[in-house]
Amino acid sequence: MTTLGRLRDVLSLTAGDRRVQTFFTCDVGSRSVLAAGVDEALEELGAPVLPWRDAVGSRFDLALAASENDQLVDLDAPVLLVPHGAGHQKFYPGTAVVSGLNPERLVMGGRVVPAAIGLPHAAHLERLARVCAPAASRGVVVGDPALARMRGSRFRGGQLRAAFGARDRRLVVLASTFGPDSALGRLPDLPERLVGGLPVDEYQVVVVLHPGVWAAHGPWQVRSWLEQAAAYGVQVVTPHEGWQAALLAASVVISDHGSLALYAAALDKPVVLAGRGSAVTVPGSAAALLAETAPVWDVDQRPRDQLDTAIDQHGAGVHGQVMDLLAEPDADGEECARRLRRLVYGLLRLEEPADPAMFGPVVAPALSVPAMPATVVGVAIQRDGVRIERYADLGHGEPRGGLEHRHLVADLRTASLAQLASASVVVVDDRAVWSTKGWPVRAAEEVARWPQASVLATVVDETSCAVWAGGRVTILHADEPLDPIVLASLAYVRLTTLGRLPGEDRIHLGRRVIGVVAVAR
Repeated sequence: MTTLGRLRDVLSLTAGDRRVQTFFTCDVGSRSVLAAGVDEALEELGAPVLPWRDAVGSRFDLALAASENDQLVDLDAPVLLVPHGAGHQKFYPGTAVVSGLNPERLVMGGRVVPAAIGLPHAAHLERLARVCAPAASRGVVVGDPALARMRGSRFRGGQLRAAFGARDRRLVVLASTFGPDSALGRLPDLPERLVGGLPVDEYQVVVVLHPGVWAAHGPWQVRSWLEQAAAYGVQVVTPHEGWQAALLAASVVISDHGSLALYAAALDKPVVLAGRGSAVTVPGSAAALLAETAPVWDVDQRPRDQLDTAIDQHGAGVHGQVMDLLAEPDADGEECARRLRRLVYGLLRLEEPADPAMFGPVVAPALSVPAMPATVVGVAIQRDGVRIERYADLGHGEPRGGLEHRHLVADLRTASLAQLASASVVVVDDRAVWSTKGWPVRAAEEVARWPQASVLATVVDETSCAVWAGGRVTILHADEPLDPIVLASLAYVRLTTLGRLPGEDRIHLGRRVIGVVAVAR
């Protein structure tokens, strides 16, 4: 899946050219466990796929490859080889062979296999010359297509943040490659600790797993492992699309020695490492430098403290040395597109199109937001309103900082029986009933079922919530979009402390101050 993603970046440069017909093929004889999911992804794309035996038996004008481990020597075509990650930062496990630059694959039968090797940086050309001198003359520094594509879409950051549901919240990306040295290999419960230890109204967590994780364990198993975190709002990006959008939207990235840490640094994002390097990291590489300079996650510290420190103390250009080693300077990605398209069309022996070379835009993946089962809520009463903090009811985090009036809010659709039985506020998805004369009967039924609850609530729209308490319904309206269930906690605390709902009120939600109006029905 990683090679398919990189090839799609390159192929965006020939999209729309009716002189070019593209086929896909997989070397079935060299397939590893990491190839799982490729066939399904190609079918979803509607891509024309040739069996490998047919591909090697036909003549093509150009073959694009993002791994030297296929039997590229069997193809009757000039081969353009590009890296499938952030350059050449790792050794193949248990060897001294640099990933992507295996001399035994680059030179076979006494001849250099690739007609051209697209490299992200001059430092990688020097590395190629050291590890495989015969192939060095085929090296061409073009830049990094994935990074160039992201840099060309940086202006979409706000739009992508909204697509992930972050809006005014800080977006935390947890990126993990595969293996015991990976982020989740070292910290398997980190998704749950993040979602349980961060206020849900101030942070959004997104998990991005290397396609190899999905391939090795299977989608069902991965989703099962992340089921609890996903139920409480963690967005899990599939291996098909979304990792580039997540990095562009990120406020901070927690990662390991994988490529996403390097891409985050190159995008000038705060980076926190899940561990100090890995045995597979090439000394002197950008990955090695990042491992020496970036802060490391501390399991004994509060997640919120570490992330706020990383974000607030991050200075622009702090990863400058890493950027200098990763890819040629290319602020907007246009130079990489120009160089790579020139190389592709030169190998095709076609005249380049007249329009400017550019990569396709980074777009947000399709996401859904489930109803959070239950939140533990703490409230501090202030002169001009109340300050509210909500935490996922996972047992890993709860209101801190002197907040009082703690209570549990549980959603009837997704909460457990235990959560509903102890909830002070029960959320019901039944707005049609609240707008009719049937609401007293419905409310009485729910109160009888959950006697611990003193407030019933349902969402009206993105700024309003209807609450039932004390035999009457009140609609609370916020003056800007928010999770309307926050208004139910406001109602609970005001009714508990004042015995009534003020006509006008304010909520302090992280850095936001939101006005609220209560209207009795």
